[in-house]
Amino acid sequence: MIQFNRRRLVGLILVLVFAFTIVAFAAEFVGSAKSTVYHYPSCVWAKKISPKNLVQFSSAKDAQQKGYRPCKVCKPPAQD
Repeated sequence: MIQFNRRRLVGLILVLVFAFTIVAFAAEFVGSAKSTVYHYPSCVWAKKISPKNLVQFSSAKDAQQKGYRPCKVCKPPAQD
């Protein structure tokens, strides 16, 4: 019975780590080195950015300080 509880605990920990990782990445934004627009990574336009041109931002403020504006399609925050 102790073994069963350990497996549950390990499974729960893995699920929580995975969930926190998703939340952390959800807060990031991306843009292209060839444009001045930043997007949510899930945006249809973000998915078209070539890996060699991909620029990552830790926040909307970071993107704006580097001269990028929010995408009009996915509408990321103007400030966070």
